[in-house]
Amino acid sequence: MIRFGIIGYGIMGKWYARIISESPRAQLVAVTSKSESSLQVARDTYGVAVYQDTEEMLDREQLDAVYIATPDPLHTPFAIAALKRGVHILLEKPMTMSLREAKAILETAKQSGALGTLRFGSRYSPPFLKIKEAIERGDVGEAVAVHARLNDRIYVPTEMISWADQTTPAWFLMSHLLDLVWWLLRKRPRRVSATGVQKVLSARGIHTYDVIQALVEYEDGVIGTFETGWILPNSMPSMVDLKVDVVGNRGASFVETLHQTVRVASDTYTYPGVMMVEVGGRLQGYLIYIFEQFLDAIEGKSPNPVPLEDGVLNVATLEAIHRSLETGQWEPVPEV
Repeated sequence: MIRFGIIGYGIMGKWYARIISESPRAQLVAVTSKSESSLQVARDTYGVAVYQDTEEMLDREQLDAVYIATPDPLHTPFAIAALKRGVHILLEKPMTMSLREAKAILETAKQSGALGTLRFGSRYSPPFLKIKEAIERGDVGEAVAVHARLNDRIYVPTEMISWADQTTPAWFLMSHLLDLVWWLLRKRPRRVSATGVQKVLSARGIHTYDVIQALVEYEDGVIGTFETGWILPNSMPSMVDLKVDVVGNRGASFVETLHQTVRVASDTYTYPGVMMVEVGGRLQGYLIYIFEQFLDAIEGKSPNPVPLEDGVLNVATLEAIHRSLETGQWEPVPEV
């Protein structure tokens, strides 16, 4: 039984608390959060030990692994603290908001021998698994161009999270897209050009980008266009608008997850998501698939599903995108 702690008991922390508690291979032991009310919920729901201080939890509890689900800027100290104690980490995206910090996490993992995995769950989403199969079969041929977008309702930066002004839609959302393209094509990004808009959220006192668009040049001449934003109207039928197209010299593949086969019309018209469902009182879906692969890797049954090296490349690309937002110029993606 793999003993787990959770660092950060927000939206994703609550998802994984349930996933861990329902797993026959894992045990939820402890939770940390700065919020006393969140800790009370965790204690009442799962009967676990709760802490406001992560170092105290890591020192007092005999943990095998932790899931880190803190806000984007706060991943590094918790990841390093766990890894230094030989505790495996399942780390939320983005790995960090700094290439220097990402490299520090990777180096700490190498020194400790503990496993570090990024929670890029879209790699285990059924539509993208099917597209991966098609690309590997050669149905698309050699990739020529990629177009990807991931947008959220404005509810996300205004109501769902309280720290939107500490990040951007590129760190929060484009990190997923860049990882998907790396996983699908295994082409390294060489340079980027980006532009963005700060208007809607700034007017509400949330000082971050509304929308960011980036052009990425990859090795072998592949080009990618990316868009992420979080100001779609709350009347959208789905919280998330995700689309990824890959065009090759023999064919093309298209994934759009806005409409996941289900529509419900009532006071509103909605597209309920089906990537996570409840079966027999237990959750099933892509968030669990990557968690199971993480457990397999801990037990030595399979390779690391999303190694930290992939996260470092992701951060290097995102850092270059944010440099381009500032300079208005093409920016190189450093070798990592």
